[in-house]
Amino acid sequence: MKSFENIMGESNDLTKRIAKIKQEVVNDKDVKAFLTEHQSELTNAMVDEDLNVLQEYKDQQKHYDGHRFEDCPNFVKGHVPELYIEHNHIKIRYLQCPCKIKHDEEKFNAHLITSHHMQRDTLNAKLKDIHMDGKRLEAAMKADEICNDIANEKANIKGLYLYGQFGTGKSFILGAIANQLKTKKIPSTIIYLPEFIRTLKSGFKDGSFESKLATVREANILMLDDIGAEEITPWVRDEVIGPILHYRMVHELPTFFSSNLNFKELEHHLSVTRDGTEKTKAARILERIKTLSTPYYLEGKNYRDV
Repeated sequence: MKSFENIMGESNDLTKRIAKIKQEVVNDKDVKAFLTEHQSELTNAMVDEDLNVLQEYKDQQKHYDGHRFEDCPNFVKGHVPELYIEHNHIKIRYLQCPCKIKHDEEKFNAHLITSHHMQRDTLNAKLKDIHMDGKRLEAAMKADEICNDIANEKANIKGLYLYGQFGTGKSFILGAIANQLKTKKIPSTIIYLPEFIRTLKSGFKDGSFESKLATVREANILMLDDIGAEEITPWVRDEVIGPILHYRMVHELPTFFSSNLNFKELEHHLSVTRDGTEKTKAARILERIKTLSTPYYLEGKNYRDV
């Protein structure tokens, strides 16, 4: 077994190659620290044979300096090298850099809220930013309670049916709920229903209808924004809204709604199509909504004008 001094260059057995290591690699503070720590396990031959490994280690950043994942300078992006000894060889492995961990967490968090055609201010909403007056305060407190119940995996959780005039904060509260769930690492889907229905129709042309419908129908947490604003046809009512709500009711999946219409007005809206009136089908959908959610009427000034 060679001593550390011999490895560093005093042995007659060292070749010019080892001299190069001494000059270019061994003088690197991190390489030197490794050689010092493992001097009892190392031989001249090991250092000589695994020079390329030491060189690979030397030429990379070993200590995180706060850089972003996109700016990581290492050979394996988002990873830091580490030397170790195995079977009389110096080897290198790559461990996740803090920049990669942070990047993956941000990427994961970005997908915790799946949205379709929602406004930016809604997607950035927070429960603490809700105007706490009247029913908004009550709805915000109930929303926070529901989020905790979801996080605690309670069974058969009812969502909210938020209704009232334009600009009273219904969509904002839905976005705030989505962000509250996001802080608990719980994914949710929030969609502007009238526009989503239009995209579903285009799915017949490209074959994406079934997959788009299934994504919404089976979402972990679903928020249907502005139900009652869509143009009702038998297809929309019986092949889209009805099946989505029936699936979620059967599987007890938390579902939230916002609407300008109360239950009675929404039932009437769902019953009337160009083909006539279907009160029974509309009533069936209303019963599913009532099973899935608790109504909260939001009144007050139009905050969109503030």
